[in-house]
Amino acid sequence: MSVAARFSRAVTAPVKHHVYVSQCQDVATNLSIEHYLFQKSHPESTVLFLYVNRPCIVLGRNQNPWLEVNHSLVRRTTASISPLRTLSDRDRQQDDKIKIIRRRSGGGTVFHDLGNLNFSIICPPASFHRDKYAEMVVQAIRKTNPRARVNERHDIVLDPGELLNAVDRPDPEDTHRTAYAYGNGTLEPRKVSGSAYKLSRLRALHHGTCLFNSPNISGISDYLRSPARPYVKARGVESVRSPIANISVHQSESPSSTIQSLRGQIIQAFIHKHNLNSNHLYPLSEPPSPAIGLKEHHKCTSGVIDAKLLEIPQISAGRAELETRIYLKIKSGIIISSQISTSTTLHPDAEHRAFNAILQDQKIIGIKSFGDLFLGVEIGGREEDIRGVAAWLDLMLGKEGSMNE
Repeated sequence: MSVAARFSRAVTAPVKHHVYVSQCQDVATNLSIEHYLFQKSHPESTVLFLYVNRPCIVLGRNQNPWLEVNHSLVRRTTASISPLRTLSDRDRQQDDKIKIIRRRSGGGTVFHDLGNLNFSIICPPASFHRDKYAEMVVQAIRKTNPRARVNERHDIVLDPGELLNAVDRPDPEDTHRTAYAYGNGTLEPRKVSGSAYKLSRLRALHHGTCLFNSPNISGISDYLRSPARPYVKARGVESVRSPIANISVHQSESPSSTIQSLRGQIIQAFIHKHNLNSNHLYPLSEPPSPAIGLKEHHKCTSGVIDAKLLEIPQISAGRAELETRIYLKIKSGIIISSQISTSTTLHPDAEHRAFNAILQDQKIIGIKSFGDLFLGVEIGGREEDIRGVAAWLDLMLGKEGSMNE
């Protein structure tokens, strides 16, 4: 029997509990497998799916990429990947890019890499509760770090303070409190796991991250901080930003070794919770083809915005500093209108028309740089001012830049 046939049979079988572990590190493939499990698994079953992705940024279903991601930084960056992986030069060039993708669930934008373990729980809606499996994951994390707990937002955080006096310590089984202090401004909890959810009539999905030993931990917030945020008005759900940390205190360990230990701890916690045995474990040594058929719904892009990410209906970007004014209205990735005037123009209306004639109906994805777009075009105003307009637009919208270099 083929891998695909075995996978399909296992997923649809009337078995109460399943555990799947993906050996694939491609985010689009893993999200596709997850969605296949969500759609096809038996409606009475509970499924645990674990996977690790190469460096990527994953947006929530209703989020706007212009507000959530520093596209210029992503474009310039070569991702940190495991030195243990052996790839051809061609594959390494592709894998070194930080991909951007949108998932089907809500929630905020997250950064994945080889030091982050992703978990998915798929279960009947009647047994779904936002804290239920977060508490299970906390029990697993506490094997490594006893500071972990579930907070009021259903995220998993670490309490960074000193050990409490014995009389003040909670029950060790309490997954919402720890024996460590936090608060008072300087000792805020550090987030190590965020969750998102998707509900249908027959199935409930809870999936989340676990920052175990991310080599990119110090730079994650930079990737997820868009320079356009102060200037953009957009439809979409904004992320709630929190200070983050790694679960592992042993930063010298390789991501793969720590991830393996955490993965095993989560599987054991799932087995213990449901009184199972290891016969329910299904390692996925290669991507099963039934799930790959869904991969087209999870389009990736390496450091740029593609059409799949432009589902947010409309954004407006504008800046008014000194005498230079820039305003763009963008819908479905296409510039609908613009109003741009520079500091030295004597005829702002004529300049508006000149810029608009260039920009209107341009697809953002098709613009390599605004500098190139404006190069050699008679717009009005000094070339220095036009360079400034191009440089600002390139930075805000994640373009390469040319005219300003």
